[in-house]
Amino acid sequence: WLCEYCILLCYISKYCRIMSGKTIASSFGEQPVVLSPKKQTPDTCERIVAFLDIMGFKDMVARHFETIKDKLEKLSSFIGETMDENYQYMIFSDSIILYAKSDGMEVFKSLLTKVSKIIEKSISLGLPIKGAIAKGECTVSLSYKPFFFGQPIIDAYTLEENVVLYGVVLHNTVEDMALELSRVNSDFVFDFNVPLKGGNSNHFVLNWFGQDLEQNRSNLMSIRTTVSDSPRRYIDNTLKCIDVVTK
Repeated sequence: WLCEYCILLCYISKYCRIMSGKTIASSFGEQPVVLSPKKQTPDTCERIVAFLDIMGFKDMVARHFETIKDKLEKLSSFIGETMDENYQYMIFSDSIILYAKSDGMEVFKSLLTKVSKIIEKSISLGLPIKGAIAKGECTVSLSYKPFFFGQPIIDAYTLEENVVLYGVVLHNTVEDMALELSRVNSDFVFDFNVPLKGGNSNHFVLNWFGQDLEQNRSNLMSIRTTVSDSPRRYIDNTLKCIDVVTK
């Protein structure tokens, strides 16, 4: 895990530049991406963490810089509007971290809802995105030099790296909550044989597409027409996932 965390730290260091006490600039230059620290929580406590990654970012920036910049600004604004005082977030380059103090099922459900909206919005903008959600003790400092540390960040990042579909997979650290939630309301999550880089494995998956199924399927197909090879496999796996749930 230490190796994976070092990779994450290098990744953050490469793409983040501190602009002020509560602002981070993206790799696009001077566009600020604001951390949302409204509600104070202890620096170290149990948190639920979502790590999201926009796919194909390097190629998109190289080919369509201004277009992607505009889309990311729209996505960043949408995320800011979606958050409330119970949640904090951070955007750096092609990665998004959302986190909240783990106060039980209601916080978990609310985070799932917010992440679903972000995935849906990103896909609608033509920005394919995947991620993972984990839970555990995490230290967050929103002082002059923001600091993030903890096992759930590592767990979410590592799982996200291995996922081969667009959407969000739940780490085993939140599986008990996912199982309980699925028994009460299957609209949030479902059990699926998830395609991973090392092979398939059953995990709970976020149902981000259920609110507007046909439109989300159409948005995925629009992205599919622009890619080939491995990126198309991600979309095909996502469509299979949707078909399994909606049959």
